[in-house]
Amino acid sequence: MGPPRCHCRTSYHHHHHPYHQYLHASITTSTHPLRLLLLLCLLYGFALASVSGFSLQQKSSCQIDQCYDQYKDALELVGGVGDVNPLGGGGGGVGEVSDSGDNEARCVALRTYWSCIKSTKNSSRGCQGNIHYYSVRNVLRNQMKQYNCTMHGPTVDPSSTSSSSSLSKQVPPPPRQVPDHCQYHGKKVFQHCGLFGDPHLRTFDNQFQTCKVKGAWPLVNNEYLIVQVTNDPVLGGQGDATATSKLTVIVKSNGECGSEHYHTYQAQTDSLPSAFEDGNTSIGPHGSVQVVEVEANRHIEIHVHYIATTIVVRQIGRYFTFAIHIPQSINENQHKGRSSGEPELCSKGCPASEQINYKQYLAQRRDTVTRIQSEATGPQVVISRYEAEEVCKDSGLVDFYFDSCVFDLMATGDKNFTLAALSALKDVLRLDPAMAPLENRTSLQPYDSAFGAATAFSRTVSWWWHVVCVVSLCLTLWQRGDVVVVR
Repeated sequence: MGPPRCHCRTSYHHHHHPYHQYLHASITTSTHPLRLLLLLCLLYGFALASVSGFSLQQKSSCQIDQCYDQYKDALELVGGVGDVNPLGGGGGGVGEVSDSGDNEARCVALRTYWSCIKSTKNSSRGCQGNIHYYSVRNVLRNQMKQYNCTMHGPTVDPSSTSSSSSLSKQVPPPPRQVPDHCQYHGKKVFQHCGLFGDPHLRTFDNQFQTCKVKGAWPLVNNEYLIVQVTNDPVLGGQGDATATSKLTVIVKSNGECGSEHYHTYQAQTDSLPSAFEDGNTSIGPHGSVQVVEVEANRHIEIHVHYIATTIVVRQIGRYFTFAIHIPQSINENQHKGRSSGEPELCSKGCPASEQINYKQYLAQRRDTVTRIQSEATGPQVVISRYEAEEVCKDSGLVDFYFDSCVFDLMATGDKNFTLAALSALKDVLRLDPAMAPLENRTSLQPYDSAFGAATAFSRTVSWWWHVVCVVSLCLTLWQRGDVVVVR
């Protein structure tokens, strides 16, 4: 027998197939030095093009220019200090910041910028190795060090105000210039008090309370002015829900810079005047006391220059918010010669009998749904605590202002109270950024941990109690023969 045919076919196929001839030629010719150099150049060109394309893709996917827009909005929210752009140019270059302005307000805006670029880097791989990103970050970090800004502290979410068209974004005009002898020359340490919503109180010593305080209550009473509010039940609200429907400011006499008489400003539902009751918008020979209308029937401010005090009154829906920025020394001397029993909410807080444990209230409603129907809310409002949390979180509210927003939505169903909390936070940021919230908390988890366990335990006990009662009843009926078992 001859050799197997398959062997011959295999040998012929291997040596004469066109593909193998091409492969053999490629291998032998590619070893030529010039052609090898050409191949390396081509590979380098492809690699360079790929890297360039990757860099362009990185730059386009590292969208930090939007952070500059947030910085500008933050400046507007806190009053606008210094140079608009901390980095110079049009939002991406390197530059210097003016030394003028309030460092605290500047730090809020710079910290907002920093927080934005940091979150952008965490959410986008395109910022890794991006020269533009690292340049902005390094310059911004240097600016924060220059103004002694901490990395952790109050920030602003300007998108919340831009999405809330019902909240005024108009900035009050600069205060009137008065002679030196009618300016405040005491210690420049200030305190803040605010009242808003259902109502929620921030005292001069930064205690946060939710109160009932139905009827007329004094907020401030010192040797220069008196502020009093009247709180009425909220239409359709649950339980003891009240809100401020009337606010009165009385400026006492001051012969040298003010007036020899008392002057009264009064606002009540659907009426936010732009002047005192006598029609004047300023008091004294130099206009040392001034009413400024920021937005008609929605936002006014009263400036008392000789005590460096600003009062902010806003009308949102049917109700008012109040804020005051006043030197601490004025408050320290306000009780001289007067009975210590006189209640002043800004100084002493709400009486214990008038306070509501808002933390426990919120924890107990973790798994509940509120149904409210009234003239104020229109059709029936059905809202869970989770839905209320999302509304308040989307509005940019944090800490006590976030808690107040959720509380008010659960108690009244009226979303105007969300704007009230937002305006109260905005006033703090503008009047005194150092007193802004420090935690930026947008969760009720601490309250659930503190109060929710007891609530859950009581629900479990109640459930098992019902089970025991039903089982006992069934056993009793079984023994009596009243239960027929079908087999």
